[in-house]
Amino acid sequence: MCALRLTPDLKAAAGAPVTLFHASAAPWAVRFENRDAGQLGYGIVTDGPFLFRAQDGALLMLWSSLGKEGYAMGVARAASGQVTGPWEQQAEPVFAKDGGHGMLFRTFDGRLLMSLHCPNRAPDERPVFLPVAEAGTTLRRL
Repeated sequence: MCALRLTPDLKAAAGAPVTLFHASAAPWAVRFENRDAGQLGYGIVTDGPFLFRAQDGALLMLWSSLGKEGYAMGVARAASGQVTGPWEQQAEPVFAKDGGHGMLFRTFDGRLLMSLHCPNRAPDERPVFLPVAEAGTTLRRL
């Protein structure tokens, strides 16, 4: 996962990318094989980041990769509170059963919900909305 500072008009890079973390840092992320179009790809991917500032000021990131039960979504925490990290990975995914690209939002009555797509196969993908709560230095599903 990388970050790239942009110019004030958001039209160009304002420096070099900074590596935040590698997917292999998360204990739940597993390697995948891709045999589409006769090509073999093998690795661990980072995908679909979403940053969230917790009520205690912690900077959290939802991000997706492949897990043991299909596409999954984990939570990382920036120990410094800054996007440059260092980032600490939650040991278990917050969602493990073939869904990802999560985002968080508060309902009009103040509940915290996580939206994601599930399952991770076209044309069956649908939005899913799950209640979550801030739990110490991470998020947990309710």
